[in-house]
Amino acid sequence: MANASPARASGPRRKAVGSKPQTRPRFDLSVSLDVPSVLQRLRSALDRSTTVSGMVLDTGRVELLTSEEKVRFWSPQLTIDVEEEGDGALLHARFAPHPHVWTLYVMLYSTSLAFFVGCVMFGISQWMVGSEPWGLYLIPAAFVLSGLVYGASYVGQGLGSLQMLELRSFVETALSSRDEP
Repeated sequence: MANASPARASGPRRKAVGSKPQTRPRFDLSVSLDVPSVLQRLRSALDRSTTVSGMVLDTGRVELLTSEEKVRFWSPQLTIDVEEEGDGALLHARFAPHPHVWTLYVMLYSTSLAFFVGCVMFGISQWMVGSEPWGLYLIPAAFVLSGLVYGASYVGQGLGSLQMLELRSFVETALSSRDEP
């Protein structure tokens, strides 16, 4: 089994947690371990951990969450796809809210889009029949709603930033350990 070199960020999407805000922050890690070794180290670390829970699938997918007693509405989930890269492995990691929160986020965006389309259609209909097109005056409200939903993602990221750092540190520590799993 290959020894792990310290996990390092690589690739064009190199971003540190806490850098420029993104809706779903991502990072890449390259390690000198092969894929089965990476998965085994993460499994072993999860078995020992009291602060992180999750699952490691043999397909190369890893999903990590903060332990149940620390989970809040804004708590992040870290999804990692592990693939072979030369002599080692490349981990593509993405932070996202819990799937239920993500669904709510998408629904609110869809609602603001539907409200925008409805305002445009109603306003144009009013204008075509010669009425005052007050439906068009509601269009800015749709943009405000979209902005609030978009801003909420950054508020949630700010609230969950320590948990994001904890999840990333968990992965880096598990993969940089010199001990065999």
